[in-house]
Amino acid sequence: MSQPADLTAEQVIELLDLEPLPHEGGAFRETYRASGTIDKTALPEGYTGPRNHSTQIYYLLRSGETSALHRVRSDEVFHHYAGDPVVQLQIDLSTRAATTVVIGKDLAGGERPQVVVGSGVWQGAYLGDGPNGWALMGCTVAPGFDWDDFELVTAQQAQALATDYPDHADAIRTLTPVPGRTRA
Repeated sequence: MSQPADLTAEQVIELLDLEPLPHEGGAFRETYRASGTIDKTALPEGYTGPRNHSTQIYYLLRSGETSALHRVRSDEVFHHYAGDPVVQLQIDLSTRAATTVVIGKDLAGGERPQVVVGSGVWQGAYLGDGPNGWALMGCTVAPGFDWDDFELVTAQQAQALATDYPDHADAIRTLTPVPGRTRA
């Protein structure tokens, strides 16, 4: 029986029926959208309408791909399922903190199989070192994901972030979308 680490990225994409993730990069498939909704009046300011309680996706990155720097209005929880570790940059403007975390299974090496990104935190990711050339994760969003809540970093925003967080400027540049470059 094949284990995920024995598979290629293309095989994982085919087996899980993943497709290119618009704007951000990588491949994904939504696997869950809660039937219950939260009314707009019960949500924090900024939501444009009701949201499902929660959503879940598979998310796959391959060597050379990035999850472009973006932020989402809801909290997100990333889960590492298989493959190589993933390096994620998080920039929280409310606390003025920029951190790099590694999502993976080597607990003794400092990796974590589950990582939370708070609402409104800039985030982007790329594949860490490993033998597979891909990583499969899951992402749970609550309140549930809606494209109205997604913001992709602009070149101007990225430049400002690189100026404000010079220790992370190289990663910010790597995770900034370039017009005309295919993301997935």
